[in-house]
Amino acid sequence: MIRNISSSKRTAIIITMSIIGFLVILDTSIMNITLPKIQTAFDVSLTNLSWSINIYTILFASLLIPVGRLGDIFGRVKLLNIALIVFLAGSIISGTSANLNILLVGRAVQSIGAATMLSAAMLISLNIASQEERAKVLAILGVTQALESAMGPAIGGIISQFFGWHWVFLINVPIVIILLLSTLSTLSMKNELTKNVKLDTVGTSLIVGTLLLMTSALVDGRDWGWISFKTLICGISSVVLLLLFILREIKTKDPIIPMKLFKNRDFVASITSILIAFIILASFIGILPTYLIKITDISQLKAALLITPMSIAMLIFNPLSIALIGKISNRILISIGILASGIGIYLLSNLNVTNNWNQLFIIDVIIGFGIGFISGPALTVGISELQGTELTAGQNVLNVMRTVGITIGMALFLSMLSGNITDAKRQTYDYAVEQVDKIDVANSSKTTIKNKLHSKLISNNNNNINSSNKVKSSTIDSTKRNKLINAEYTKIVAQKQETLGVVLPEAAKNTIHQQVAIAVDKKVDKLNNQITYTTRNIKNHLNDQLNDSFLNLYTLEYPLIFASLVLVFIFKKKSV
Repeated sequence: MIRNISSSKRTAIIITMSIIGFLVILDTSIMNITLPKIQTAFDVSLTNLSWSINIYTILFASLLIPVGRLGDIFGRVKLLNIALIVFLAGSIISGTSANLNILLVGRAVQSIGAATMLSAAMLISLNIASQEERAKVLAILGVTQALESAMGPAIGGIISQFFGWHWVFLINVPIVIILLLSTLSTLSMKNELTKNVKLDTVGTSLIVGTLLLMTSALVDGRDWGWISFKTLICGISSVVLLLLFILREIKTKDPIIPMKLFKNRDFVASITSILIAFIILASFIGILPTYLIKITDISQLKAALLITPMSIAMLIFNPLSIALIGKISNRILISIGILASGIGIYLLSNLNVTNNWNQLFIIDVIIGFGIGFISGPALTVGISELQGTELTAGQNVLNVMRTVGITIGMALFLSMLSGNITDAKRQTYDYAVEQVDKIDVANSSKTTIKNKLHSKLISNNNNNINSSNKVKSSTIDSTKRNKLINAEYTKIVAQKQETLGVVLPEAAKNTIHQQVAIAVDKKVDKLNNQITYTTRNIKNHLNDQLNDSFLNLYTLEYPLIFASLVLVFIFKKKSV
C-alpha cells in the first residue's frame, strides 16, 4: 500500500496499530473483573450478564476473518477509521448504559468495530513493512497483545475500583480519539488500492448463527434442562449450521476458511489444543474474580492483582516454550502444558485462602505455565508447514479459535455457576428453616424469620449475594427487652390487682418489676444466645455452600484435561 514513507512515520504507524491491537484484545477480557459490580448495579443474574461477554466474543470471532475483505473492497485506511468510530460509539453506549439490554447493544457495536479494527490494523502494519521487516512487525504486534493478557486484570481492577465500572468502557473514548487523530495524520485515504473481491455473507451468517445457538445452549441449558426441547433444538441447530458452513466453504471459490487446512495433522491438533487451553483460561478469568470479590469479600483491585501473576507467567512461558520447539518433541511440550494445567485446576478446586494467598499465587504460576506451554507451541507448530495465503488463513483460524474457546468457557462456566449459586441458596434456606425451628420463640416469630430468609435466599433469583454478610443476626436489643419487661409487668400487676381487689402499693410494684426484669433478662439472654448461635451456623453454612458453588466447577474440567492428553498424539512425531 504505502512503503515509500519516512522511518519516523512508519514507526508512528506501527505504534498506532500496536495500541489498536492492545485495545481490542483488552476489551475482550477487561469486563471479567467488573462482572460483580455490574451485576449489583443492574440486579441481574450471572446467566443473563454473561451475554455482555458472549455477544462481544461471538461477533468478534465470527467477523475477524471476513471483515478483512472489506478493506480490499473499500480501502483499509477508510475501513480502519470507520471501525474506530464504530468502536467509539459502542464504548459510549456501553459506558452510559443504564440496564443490561443497552449494555448488550453497546457491546455488540463495540465488537463489530473491534474485529474490523484488528483485521485492518494487522493488514496495514504488514503492508507498510518490507518482506524483511514483517517478522519484526508481527513480533511487535504479538508482544503488545500478549501484554494485554498480563496487564488486563490490573487495568480493569484499577479503573473500576477508583472510577467505577462505567469507565472500563469510557476510558476507550479519549484513547480512540487520539488513535483517530494519529491515523488521519499518518495514513492517507486517497487513492487506496482496492480489489474486486467477494464478501462471503452467507458463510459469515452461518458461523454467527452457529456460535449464537451453541452459546445459547451452554448459557441456558442448565436452567432449561440439558435434555430439554429448547436446549436440544439450539444444540442440534448449531451443529446443522456448522455443517452447512463447512459445505459452503468447500464449494465457494472464496472461502472464509480454506477446508484443505484441516488435512494438516499439526494444524488440526493445534486448533484443538488452543480451544481447550482457552476454555481452561476462561474458567480461570471468568470465575475466579467473582469468587474473590463475592466470597472472600475483597476489592476489585486486589482481586485483579491476585490473578495477574497467572497472566505474567503465561507471558513468560509462552515464548520459552516456543524456543524449545525443535529441541523437545511437540507432543512432550504440549503434554507438559496439559499436565501443568491439570495440576493447577486440581489445586484451584481445593483452594483455601483462609490464612493467606500463597496457595493462589502458586496456582497462578502453574496455570500460566500450563497455558503458555500449550498455546505457544500450538500457535507455532500449527502453521509451520503453511505458506502464502494458507499461512495467513491458518493464523486467522488459530486466533479465532482462541476467542471461541473463551466464548465456550465463559458461557458454560458462568451458566453453571449461576445454577450452583441458586442450589446453594436453596440448600441454605432448608438448613436455616431447621435451625429456626429449634429457637425457643413463638411460632409467629419463627414464621417472620423464615419469610425474611426466603426473601433473601429464594425470592431474589438474581444470584446477587456477597457470601454470608447477607444473613444478619436479629438479637433482642435493649428497646425490645424493655418492651417485654413492661408488657409482662403490666400483665402481672393487673392480674394481682384484679385477684386482690385493691391497688398494689408502689413497693410491691417495684418488687414485681425487679422480679419480671430478672426473669425476662434470663429469657432474653437464652434467646440471644440461640439466635447468635443459629445465625452463625446459617452464615457458615451459606459461606461453605457458596464456596463449593465456585470451586466445584473446576472439577468438571478433569475429563477435559484427561481427554487433552489423547489429542497430543495427533501431532506428528517429529519436532519442528
